[in-house]
Amino acid sequence: MIRLIQRARKADPDVLELRIHGINNTPAAEMLGVPPGQARLDEGDDVGGFYVPTVDPVDPDDPAAPPSRIRREGYRWGGLARFGGGAKGVIALFFVQLAWLLILPFGLCNTAYWTRRIPDQPDIGEWRAGRGAAPIRVFALGLTLLYVCALASVAFDLLGSQCLLASATCSGLPSSVHDALVALGLDYRGFRLAALSLLPVAGILVLFLVSHAARVRYEAAIFDTAAKMRAAATESGVEGTMRRPLATDGFWSITRVKLPSELLHLTATLFLVGLLLSWDAVFSSCGNPDGAVESVSLPAACWDSVGSSALFRYWWISLLGALAVAGLVFTLFAVILQSRTRVSREQQRQIAAVDPAARDQLHREFVRAKLRRRDRTAVVALLVGVADYLAVAIAIALPTDRARERHEHFLGLVITPSLVLGVLLAIAVSALGWRRLGDPMLWKREHRPWVRGIPSAISIVLVAVGGIALLVAALHPGSAPVAFAVAGGCVVVLVLMIVAWPSLRRRPNRYEGWRGAGPGVVLLLALGAALLLSTLLVFGAQCYLTSTGSPPMCNLTASALRPPRAFANFGDLVPVLVLVFVVFVALVGVARVVHLPWLTTPRTDGGRELRMPLDRYEGGRVRTAPPAGKLDTRILRARRSAALFHRGEPVLGFLALLLAVAIGVDLVLPGAPWTALLDLSLPALGLVAVVGIIAILDNAITTKERPIGVMWDLMCFLPRGGHPYGPPCYSERVVPELRDRIVAWLETDLARGSVVDGRDTRPPERRTADELAALTKPQRRKVILSAHSLGGVLAVSTLFTLGADTTSGLRNVGLLTYGTQLRVYFGRFFPELYGPAALGGHRSRGPSLVSPDPWRRQVNEDQLPDAVPERGGDHPTLRELLRQPGSGWIAWINLWRRTDYLGFPDVSYGDNGIDRGADEFGPQRYLITVASHPNYTATAQYMSALREMMNRI
Repeated sequence: MIRLIQRARKADPDVLELRIHGINNTPAAEMLGVPPGQARLDEGDDVGGFYVPTVDPVDPDDPAAPPSRIRREGYRWGGLARFGGGAKGVIALFFVQLAWLLILPFGLCNTAYWTRRIPDQPDIGEWRAGRGAAPIRVFALGLTLLYVCALASVAFDLLGSQCLLASATCSGLPSSVHDALVALGLDYRGFRLAALSLLPVAGILVLFLVSHAARVRYEAAIFDTAAKMRAAATESGVEGTMRRPLATDGFWSITRVKLPSELLHLTATLFLVGLLLSWDAVFSSCGNPDGAVESVSLPAACWDSVGSSALFRYWWISLLGALAVAGLVFTLFAVILQSRTRVSREQQRQIAAVDPAARDQLHREFVRAKLRRRDRTAVVALLVGVADYLAVAIAIALPTDRARERHEHFLGLVITPSLVLGVLLAIAVSALGWRRLGDPMLWKREHRPWVRGIPSAISIVLVAVGGIALLVAALHPGSAPVAFAVAGGCVVVLVLMIVAWPSLRRRPNRYEGWRGAGPGVVLLLALGAALLLSTLLVFGAQCYLTSTGSPPMCNLTASALRPPRAFANFGDLVPVLVLVFVVFVALVGVARVVHLPWLTTPRTDGGRELRMPLDRYEGGRVRTAPPAGKLDTRILRARRSAALFHRGEPVLGFLALLLAVAIGVDLVLPGAPWTALLDLSLPALGLVAVVGIIAILDNAITTKERPIGVMWDLMCFLPRGGHPYGPPCYSERVVPELRDRIVAWLETDLARGSVVDGRDTRPPERRTADELAALTKPQRRKVILSAHSLGGVLAVSTLFTLGADTTSGLRNVGLLTYGTQLRVYFGRFFPELYGPAALGGHRSRGPSLVSPDPWRRQVNEDQLPDAVPERGGDHPTLRELLRQPGSGWIAWINLWRRTDYLGFPDVSYGDNGIDRGADEFGPQRYLITVASHPNYTATAQYMSALREMMNRI
C-alpha cells in the first residue's frame, strides 16, 4: 500500500486507467496495446500483478494511445487461475497435474453453491447461507467418497483381489511384485489389502495438499480487505445493516469452507476405507467358492447361526467396522453443521441484553468461538478415524486360518459405489427445484419461512423414497415390479412439482439460468464429470494391468479383470451418451447454418462503417438477410457463428439431462446390458485414459499450468463455498489488490506527508477516514476500471467492496467494460450477486435453441417503451453507486458487438446510456479481419468511451 502511494506521487497523470483482462490469460503487452516484450511487472509476482508499458505507442495517432492525463496499467490475473503448483521434478508435476484434473468437479460443486438463492447479509461477521447449503456440503462429501471408491476399486479389487491372485494373469503387472510377496511369505489377501489401502488414503491426501498449498497464495490478502470493509462500515455508520452479499465482509471471509471441513473429508475417507476393509475381512471367508459376487446379497453361509455367523466369529473386526459406520454418520452431521455460522437463540438473547454499542463485537466473538469449537471437533474426529483405520489394517494384515482366497472380487465394493452415486444423484435432482420452488413470488407474504421450505422437503423425501425403492429392487429381485412402480411414481410427482407447478403460475424463472434449475444442472454436471473421471481412472488402471506387447497396448478383447458394477455400467453407457450428445449438437448447428439471419446491431458511433445494420426486428421476427456483397456476407456469417456459441446454456442443460438419465440407468441395471458394446467401450475408455495421462504429462513438462485452463478461469472467481478441496478462488487475491490500488491512487493527496521513511504514520482511524473521503468526496485523482470479459466480474466485485464504505454512491471511479457477460450469464446464473437487482439493468431471458437469433424475445422485450431497469430496493445498485451527483451521469460504459461470441449488452439491447457498439473489423493497421472477442481496446469507440468517462467523473 505504501509503495503504491509513493509511486502514485511521482506520476504526473491524474487519471489511472487500470485494465483487467478476461479469460485465456491475455499477455501483458497485448493487454496494454504495446508490442511484445515492452511491458514490465510493476507490482506483483510470477502469477499475477500490475504491469506498465516500457514505451509509449509509436504512432501518436494510434487510437490505443492514452491521453497525457492518463497513466495506463494492466492487471494480469490469469496465472492465479491456472497455476499448477510448485512441485519439483517431472513425476511430482505429473501427479500434481493429475490431481488438478480430479479437482475439476469440486470446482463445479463450488459454483453450484452460488447458484442457489443467496439472502441479503448482516454485516456482523456471520454468513446466512440460505436453503441448499447443507445438501451441497453433503454432495461435496459424496464426491470425495466417490473418488475413494474409484481408488479403492483399483487398489482393492483390480490389483489386490484379482491381479495378485496366484492364478491371475495381469500381463502389465511386473511378475517381480508377486514373486516378492511369495518370497516374504506375505502372499495372502489380508496383507495385500492392508498395504494397498494406503493408495486411496494417499490419493485423497494428495488432493487435499494440492488444493491447500495453492490457496496459501491467495487467501491471506482477503482477510485484510474484510477488516477494512468492517472498519469502513463502522466509519460510515452502516455496520450491522442488511446488505448485498458482495458488499459484506462475510462474503469474503466467512463463506469459504475452511480447515475443519478439509479434515472432515479426510476423516470420512479413513472411515470409509476402514469400513470397506472390515466388511471384506468379515464376509470373505463364507462366500461362494467360485468367487462370484454378481448379487448384493450375502451368501446364506454367512448367517448359518447366530453363534457362528461371520459377524460374531470375527467380532473385533465387526466392532471396528461398526465404529467406522458411526464415524461416517458423525462426519456427515458435522459437515452439515459446518454450513451454519449463525449464533444460537440463547446467544442472540445475550447480545440483545448488552449495550447496543457492544452488540456487534459480542456477536463476532460468539461466531469466532463457534468456529474454534469446530476446529477442535474436526481434529478429534480425524484422530479417531486414523485410529480406526490403523486398527482395521493391522487386524486384517495378521495371518489367520481364514480361507482368504475364496473371493476373487473385493466384497466391500459390490454396492458401495452405487450407494454413493444414488445419494449424489438424489441431491442433484432435488436441487433442480431449490430456486423454482423457493421463489418468494410463489408464496404469500404471511407464509412463514418453514412453510416455504415444505416443497423442498417433499422433493427430498420423494427422491429418498425412490432411491430406497431401487435399492429394494436390487436386493430382492422378486419385488422389482412394485419397487420400480414406486420409483416411477416419485419421479412423476417430482417432475410435476419442479417443472409444471412454477411454470403454470407464470413465475419469473425464465429470467434465471436454466429457468431456475441452475443448482441442479451444475450439480449434475459436477456429478457426471466426477463419475467420468472415476470411470476413466478405473479403466485406465485396467488397461495398464492387462496391457500386452512392446510398447504396452490395451488389450482390445474382453478383459478377465472386471471393475465394480457402477463403473462398468457407466463405461458401457458412455459411448451412447457421446453419440446422442454429438447428434444433438450437430442437429442444432445444421439447423442454424441453413439460413443466414439478419440480426440486430447496437448503435456504433465513429470508427469504420457498420455493415448491414438493423435497429429492430420488423414484426418481432428475424428475417433472412438479403443478398449482399462479399464483405457484408462475411460479417453476417460472423454474427451467425457468434450466435451459435450463445446457445451453450441449453446445450449444457441437455447434457445434464443426459447425465442424469445415464446415472439413473447405471444404478438400476443389474449388470452390463450390451456385452458386445462393453467389450469395445471399456478398452476404448482405458485407451482414452492413457492418452489423457500422456497429455497431462506433456502439459506438466511444458506449460506447468493446470489442464483445461479455461475451465479454471470460469469456475474459480467465487469463494469456495461447497467443496473444501476445490480450486482456490483467485478473486480473493485479485479483489484486494485492485481495491488497494484504487484507494492508494485516490487518497494520494489526502495521505500527503504521512509516509515517512517508507512507513505510513497515519493511525487506523485516520486511514479509514481518508479512504472514505477518497471514495465519496471529489478528488484530483480519478480511476477508470477498464475490464474485458470475465474481468468485468472482477471489477464489479471490487466496486461492491468499495461500495461497502458508503450507501450514497462512489465518486472518482468509473467503469469501462467490453466483451462482458454480466447480464446474460452471470446475472442469470448468480442473480443475487450480479443480477439486475444488483447491477440495476434489465432482466434477461435465456437463449433459444430454435430461433435464428437466440436472444430474439429479449431483443423485442428490451425495445418496448415501458422497459425499465430493475431497482435495488433498500440497497444501491451498481448503477446507483456509479451515478455522479449533479450531472446524473452514470460512470459506466459497456462496448459490445454482434460478432463477439462472448460479448453482450450489460443493461439492454435497446438504446441506453451504458451499452454501445464497437467496430466489427480488426484494427485498421492490419488486413481486413472480422473482430470477435479480443481487440476492443484497439477500436475508435474504446478511446472515445475512455475520454467520455474522464468527463463523466
